[in-house]
Amino acid sequence: MKNVIKGIFIAISAAGTAYAQPVALDTLTTLAGSTAVIEVPAARAVRMPLKTAEAGVYDLTPAGASRLAADARAQGYAVFELDGSKMKSKPALMAHTAKVLGLPKDMKNWDAFIDYMGDMPQIHANDKILIIIRNASQIRMADPKLYADLRDSAVFCSQRAAELKDYDLSLKFVFVP
Repeated sequence: MKNVIKGIFIAISAAGTAYAQPVALDTLTTLAGSTAVIEVPAARAVRMPLKTAEAGVYDLTPAGASRLAADARAQGYAVFELDGSKMKSKPALMAHTAKVLGLPKDMKNWDAFIDYMGDMPQIHANDKILIIIRNASQIRMADPKLYADLRDSAVFCSQRAAELKDYDLSLKFVFVP
């Protein structure tokens, strides 16, 4: 199988943000060194190396995220979907996240968020976790710093999960505009 088939196909939107199109979950874990065809509107497609997303944090279209969620469930992942339209302030983000992910309601800051993400395998009896943040652009439009903090925390949580040597934890985040 060619690397192009294993890669994610990305379309660059008018805003300049790249969103990956539908992919299989195993593709997300094997992207390093892949090649993808980048489709640029009003220009010919170009072949270029595709960087792996930051430590398990990805951007997908709504359709791509739905297909990925179905594939993840089939592979035994616990899949959780957050709604960015309910996360436009930090207190709202923390409350919605705690409710949907079944976390303690006392989550008020990023340190607690990170700690509770590490507890997800015990809380849900599953060491494979996929968290999809739909309507993420609404968070970014309402509060760009909050959006950046959420992404940074997701990257940190995913990196920390990947670094655990004694535990096989897969924690991935998908941001959907």
